[in-house]
Amino acid sequence: MRRVLFLAALTVGAGCSDDRVSPDQPGVFVLGVDGMDPVILRRMIAEGKTPHLAALAQTGSFEELGTSNPPQSPVAWSNFVTGMDPGGHGIYDFLHRDPKSYLPISSATAEVTDPGTFVQVGGYYLPVIAGDDILNNRTGIPWWDVLYSAGVDVEVYRIPGNYPVPSSDAKTLAGMGTVDMRGGYGVYTWYTDKAPVATAGHDLKADVQLVTVEDFDLDGIGDTVKGTLKGPPDLFHLVPGALPGESDYLTASVTVAIDADAPVALIKVGDAQAVVAEGEWTPWMPVTFDALPAGTMALGGTVRFYAKELRPGFKLYASPVNLAADAPPQAISTPDDFATELADVLEGPYYTQGMPEETNALKDGTFDDDDYLGQVGLVQEDSSAMLDVALARFARGDATFFYLSDIDLQCHMLWRHGDPKHPGEAAHPAFEASSAEKHALDIESFYRHVDGLVGRVRARLPADTLLLVMSDHGFQPYTRQVHLNTWLRNHDWLTMKDGKSTGMLALGDVDWSRTRAYALGFNAVYFNVTGREGEGIVATEELAALRTKLSAELLRFTDPKNGRKPILRVDSGRDIYHGMRVDEAPDLVVGYDHDYGHSDESTLGEVGELELEDNTSRWSGNHLMAPEVVPGVLLSSRPVRTSGNDLTDVTATLYAWYGQTLSSDLRGQPFLTP
Repeated sequence: MRRVLFLAALTVGAGCSDDRVSPDQPGVFVLGVDGMDPVILRRMIAEGKTPHLAALAQTGSFEELGTSNPPQSPVAWSNFVTGMDPGGHGIYDFLHRDPKSYLPISSATAEVTDPGTFVQVGGYYLPVIAGDDILNNRTGIPWWDVLYSAGVDVEVYRIPGNYPVPSSDAKTLAGMGTVDMRGGYGVYTWYTDKAPVATAGHDLKADVQLVTVEDFDLDGIGDTVKGTLKGPPDLFHLVPGALPGESDYLTASVTVAIDADAPVALIKVGDAQAVVAEGEWTPWMPVTFDALPAGTMALGGTVRFYAKELRPGFKLYASPVNLAADAPPQAISTPDDFATELADVLEGPYYTQGMPEETNALKDGTFDDDDYLGQVGLVQEDSSAMLDVALARFARGDATFFYLSDIDLQCHMLWRHGDPKHPGEAAHPAFEASSAEKHALDIESFYRHVDGLVGRVRARLPADTLLLVMSDHGFQPYTRQVHLNTWLRNHDWLTMKDGKSTGMLALGDVDWSRTRAYALGFNAVYFNVTGREGEGIVATEELAALRTKLSAELLRFTDPKNGRKPILRVDSGRDIYHGMRVDEAPDLVVGYDHDYGHSDESTLGEVGELELEDNTSRWSGNHLMAPEVVPGVLLSSRPVRTSGNDLTDVTATLYAWYGQTLSSDLRGQPFLTP
């Protein structure tokens, strides 16, 4: 199935655009700042640290903005995009589950039922009858399609959750969720002469290549390293339906020639080359992967390298191979040439990977904070340059959305150095004394950076433009991990097979004939329902009573370390969601209190030994909690007339601003009018 998804994605969908006549009224510019928190922002405004945001609040409004339930980015941004809650758009979590196999699956793509037909020719598996296209799992009409149909020039930059790219006549560029060349969400390559040690109890999320610095010129000094760089799966050689193994990827050769006298190297990948000094980054380097002989299907990507150490040890980082912005091998924008148009204007490549900040290398310990922040600076340069393009293209009457990732991922990774929301709190379990003093104010620096961009936006927009600055959620510390499947086992909701106390839901370790409930995803609990799950035992008529019983038990769950209740609320999916896709909702949605969150292991279906443990990962801040503990922000250049607004109210306001009727499917109400 995955083979067909990738083959379908290689075909770039045609898009079209014509000259639109904007309405004779003020336009709207929306700056979406992922993860901006109202408590932190209020403090920084009061301390005079964000003057441009303060000025915007003074002339207009600054309020908390209600987030989604659960407050996960793909859920929240889908609420904003469609004006509906998950019952309408179908995105309930980063992960959904296959009820038949109990496997976690991505929420981004709809199920493909027809894989197509293939023929084997000369060792290649070639499609002869196309199967289903790979489609975005989100349903509902995006607000930009409604506005475009009304004659508004619309541009949307890096909107999360818009990959795979749905068909649209508006100009959109996909953001969070866009894959790298391997078809995943970011696997870097780590070339090293010494095997790294896995940190924080997990394997490195990298393609680790142990290399030797060879002395090919026989002068007694090692000066050459050879390696490979993985690109897309070699799908034409894979049996249709098979998942790629470690050796089932197209590759490009990498050669590093190290200067004998200076910490400088020449890096060659494919036909591209660049000189880099130790501690520096290369520019973007093009790399091509030939899926079929003689260049008949050449897939273009871009990569950049970071020379962490050249001598005496060798440590070289290669970014996930991004889809080439100037010639993407699959659609990442609408029309399909919008991404290429931006590359032309920017005079070069840019990050197309949906979450470009290198959080994996920092979690793995291959990057330290300085390495990580250097890479984040490159992402900021990209965003800043693209924002200038968006502003230059904006005219009175237009509607533009621009996404900034500055704050979200940095709060996830840097909260351990100092809590910007609760100053004076006890040190985080992941606190690192050696780096904390230097990096204690890093999160504030990202708020300052956003403030500077807001100043730039305000200075360049037409004076009567409605400027909205919004975030999808706020942030809290994440100090304790909840292993919810372990709790379910310990409280007789989930039963392991005889002889097993730990294992995985989908690997034959669970006795489903005695299991009533299980957790998959960051906030979801499902009952093992007869006729729905592969080995269900819970009758439909039992569900109401079981929801009540399990909810009450979860709310009584107490942390023995401090006497706190990790779970603040438990909601029935049927009670809180509305729309055509309510039947797909989790049976229960678990809302954690601040400091607590579902562990990655339990999220993927693992049953372990402990119910709770300290979070010692560098992923130290979080928002996958109860929505009331992580509201977002709403700043408006005009006074907001109502309070208690949420993400769907922003959508309704965009509709009303351009005189569009609100359909009965929309959950929100406008909070101002032209």
